[in-house]
Amino acid sequence: MSKKQRKIRKSYSPEFKSQAIELAKEIGSKKAAEKLGIENSQTLGAWFRYSQKIDEDSEFKEIEQLKAENKRLKKEANEDKKVIAILKDATAFFCQDHLK
Repeated sequence: MSKKQRKIRKSYSPEFKSQAIELAKEIGSKKAAEKLGIENSQTLGAWFRYSQKIDEDSEFKEIEQLKAENKRLKKEANEDKKVIAILKDATAFFCQDHLK
């Protein structure tokens, strides 16, 4: 598959997903997907099933919350590593300048 043929994967906000799920409850997944411009109604169906599982299974909900927290902490740690690297470089630069 060439680069031109690949489809760009859309990303939807949690707010959009929540509103889409509510609409799907009212008019059905297929109609809601069409109305919202979601190309694949199975996507909306998956969101709906995930939402139900979160609502019904407290253990699953806790695991998902822990996954989200872990992801956030990893991102934060990576940002901190970048800041530390910049500070190390700046420290080395100013130490050299001071010694001359």
